[in-house]
Formats: sequence, structure tokens, C-alpha cells
Amino acid sequence: MNRRDVLFGGGMIAAAAGAEYLRPRDRLLLLPDGRKLEDIVPKTLGPWSKVESEGFVLPKTPGSLSDRLYNQTLNRFYVADNQVPVMLVVAYGAVQNDLLQLHRPETCYAAVGFTISASNVASVSLSEAAKLPVRELTARSESRVEPIVYWTRIGDDLPTDGREQRMVKLRQQMRGYLSDGVLVRLSTVADPTPEVFAQLGLFAKTMVHAMQPKDRAAFIGRPLAGKLT
Repeated sequence: MNRRDVLFGGGMIAAAAGAEYLRPRDRLLLLPDGRKLEDIVPKTLGPWSKVESEGFVLPKTPGSLSDRLYNQTLNRFYVADNQVPVMLVVAYGAVQNDLLQLHRPETCYAAVGFTISASNVASVSLSEAAKLPVRELTARSESRVEPIVYWTRIGDDLPTDGREQRMVKLRQQMRGYLSDGVLVRLSTVADPTPEVFAQLGLFAKTMVHAMQPKDRAAFIGRPLAGKLT
């Protein structure tokens, strides 16, 4: 056996050892078995009430890749006096790895002809001690403009962009576990003014506080949920 063969063999062994080290052995599921998104999110949220509507830009369509990625989705339209109407989309996946992962709205909207004209990291104040990291988007098409506020949870982490999302998954994998994940998206049809984004943020705060305390971690992770109890 020559030196090159020894080096090649050693590299293969090291790669195999590394793959075994990174193989997840545990699962972290923050949405309890049997719990439905439909039951977690109340139909009345402060001044907002659920009504029937269509016209959502959805991350999941029958037969699509996303249809296989998400275990549950929730789509609702809420209206209130003196507040913008809100389209709520929640997509839950029980496994977050390189093949099965949350699709961020930038991808979903682009796929149906929208362009993203603005994208900024922001936060929603859930309480004095709890700040929820979110991303604010403006999506434009020929027929409408949608201001969007959304966040993603992977395990207890709340990544605000695709790169951070990939780093979170790698870090969790190195710690030996795979997590579930949820994407929560709030949008409306209006000019993307600071006041409109503030109302979407108020909706987010109202929704989280309206949930039962035991269910909040499924939407915002345990550390943040713990600051609300």
C-alpha cells in the first residue's frame, strides 16, 4: 500500500467519523403531539375576528415540494375596526434538515410573480423583557402591494435570514438533535408605511398573548415564551 492510498483511506475514515458525529440522535418538538394549529390560534384576537377570504400567497399547494415539507398549515383572514386586515399564514414542519426546511416568504412570493422591494430585520415587543425578532418585507406585483411581517422558529432559535437559518440547523445538528420548525407570516394589502408595519406587529403581539401559555413555545421558542409567564 503506497502513501497515497494510506492518505486516501485515512480521509475516508475521517469523513465517516465526522458524518457519524454529526448524525442527529435526538428530536426537539415544541408542537405537542396531536396539537393542531387550528386549535392553538384563537379565531378572535383582540379587536380582530376571523372571516372567510381567498387570495393568499401560500407556501404549500397540493402535490408541491412544500406539500411534502409541512405537516400542518393554517391560513386565516382577520379584520378589525380601525386596523388593517391581516392575512395569517402558519406553516409547521416536524423535521428541519437539509432536505426538509422552512421556505421563507421571499421565495414563495417570487415564485408567483412578486418582487421584494424592501427587506429589513425588526422586532416585535411582546413585553418589556421579550422581543421577537422578525423580518419586514414589501412584496409588489402588478395588481397589489403587500407589507409582510414574518418570523421563523427552528427549535428554540429564531433566525431572521436564510444564512442564519442554515447556521442554526448546523449548530443543532452538531449538538446531536433535529428540531421542528414553524413559519408565521402576517401580511396585508396597503402602502408599506411604518404605521402599517406597526399594526402587523400589534397583531403578532396580540396573537401570541391570546394563546394558552403552554402553546406559545411552538410559535416563539421556550426562552422567549418563558418571559411571558
